[in-house]
Amino acid sequence: MQPLIDWLDERTGLVATWRQLGAVEVRSAGMQHSIGAVFVYLFFQQAALGVLLATYYSPSASDAWASTAYLNDQVTGGWLLRGLHHHGTSAMVILMGVYFLRALAVRAYRRPRELRWLSALLMGALIFAFAITGFPLPWDQDGYWGAKIRMGIIGTAPGGEQIVSLLTAGDEFGNLTLLRFYMLHIFVLPVVFVGALVVHMSGVLRERPTATNEDDRRPRLSYYPHQLFYDVLAVTLVAAALLGFTVWSHGAPLYAPAQPASSYIARPEWYFLSLFQLLKVFDGPLQIVATTLLPGALATLLVALPWLDPGSASTPRRARLVVPLAALLMAGIGTLTAIAVAEDAADEVYQKNRVAARSDAARARDLALIGVLPHGGDAVYQNDPQVAARTLFADECATCHAIDGIGGEEAPNLTNYGDRQWLREVIRNPNDPLKYGNTKLDEMEAYPEDELPEDQLVAVVEYLVSLAGDDAPPFDANLAAKGKALFDDELDCNNCHETEPGESGDGPNLSGLGSQAWIARVIADSSAEDLFGSEADMPKFVGKLSEDDLTMIAEFVFSLRDADTPDPSQPEGDDEG
Repeated sequence: MQPLIDWLDERTGLVATWRQLGAVEVRSAGMQHSIGAVFVYLFFQQAALGVLLATYYSPSASDAWASTAYLNDQVTGGWLLRGLHHHGTSAMVILMGVYFLRALAVRAYRRPRELRWLSALLMGALIFAFAITGFPLPWDQDGYWGAKIRMGIIGTAPGGEQIVSLLTAGDEFGNLTLLRFYMLHIFVLPVVFVGALVVHMSGVLRERPTATNEDDRRPRLSYYPHQLFYDVLAVTLVAAALLGFTVWSHGAPLYAPAQPASSYIARPEWYFLSLFQLLKVFDGPLQIVATTLLPGALATLLVALPWLDPGSASTPRRARLVVPLAALLMAGIGTLTAIAVAEDAADEVYQKNRVAARSDAARARDLALIGVLPHGGDAVYQNDPQVAARTLFADECATCHAIDGIGGEEAPNLTNYGDRQWLREVIRNPNDPLKYGNTKLDEMEAYPEDELPEDQLVAVVEYLVSLAGDDAPPFDANLAAKGKALFDDELDCNNCHETEPGESGDGPNLSGLGSQAWIARVIADSSAEDLFGSEADMPKFVGKLSEDDLTMIAEFVFSLRDADTPDPSQPEGDDEG
């Protein structure tokens, strides 16, 4: 192998460079000196993962969520790649915090380390910039609304409106907004970060004593193998912890596709929660204190620190203030974060919103497995037969019929159509405007409680429920038999309503009442002789809609029956059941 190594070294200098690095001497070795090595590892891991993610990602408002969902749920190991990249940002934030705490403790900002300190501050700011630009890229509810909140905060700062206009490329978030976030995230910020990293590492290497430093009489250790061992160990431990956490949390969250008209309640990432909570303290006109004055004062102080405490004999008092101030700052950040978490935990509206958001996300991702239509991430809902049926219902039926208060009032309200409570209300008052009161079907008499006691009404309803045949919910056969006797004999309902298939009467034949097939027949042609006949107001849909559409609407209306309607055969039901 030696000839090959010599050949490569002659043309690349890699071996000689490695030997020079190995010859670099350090004053001490230990894990406390491995922060930089771990940080460099995390950055290059993030870059490598970003390249892999980019091979599947499509940066457009119509495709971003779909491409992310495909990667996350259908590409082998895709969820792991996303998870490592997502949690890698948090790892870098934590590591940067540890670095700054240690740097402040040992006053690593003093001359001649000013450029190292400033480059580290720049890298810290860039990490947060990576988070801000990367978080919206999946174009899910959390990313979209979180970005809206951040842009709103930035817009309140001096010059913020211009920055927001530049980033969003318009009044509303759209394709150009997403594309600009993406370009910043994968091109601009990495280039600036690498530049700051080169400046920082150059300062580190220049400062370390080497074998040529004859005037340095302190004991020295070579970087290889002493400190290299600790660097490799630290990188291994962090990589294992990151992998373990990613597997435990099963990757990164992915919520439902972004919906600008929704009532989604967003929260920033955990490392921005302190600023989010600070905005609650300084609300209204004082918001500029939280968005500009305090962060600006902190940034100015950190940048000026090498000159405020240059490490000379004349500044011992200033030096003693650095660590307590840093500790106070970290305590403040931790307290604000804890308060934000506690308030959200106690906020019932927020918690319900999160439950609904997770349920909606699971549903959207399941539907995405079928495929996503090309005109947008939220088009995935059109894979849901319920959504397609609701759309068809809204187009063809909602002019006359309402569901949950939305729709017309010319025909019966179909909320919970055909369940026991709906049938009870029809029998008690068929001419109620929510039932048949606004139609020509006004011949059926109402049955108030003095004419039809409650126990008899329960029995009649149970009989009507049983007429749905195979589509009937669980019912009490004995109670239904009692109801049939009342229907046929005491109430004489069979004078108008036949219950044998195909027979006609003055009222609609109730054979199969409430079943999907019965509903389909009514939708197709309610004026059939054995249904509503000449009294039917409802237009014929046979020939107007396809068989598939008729079936779809019938299935949808049938599904409106309340599944929680109590079964009288159960102990909590009717006493006579």
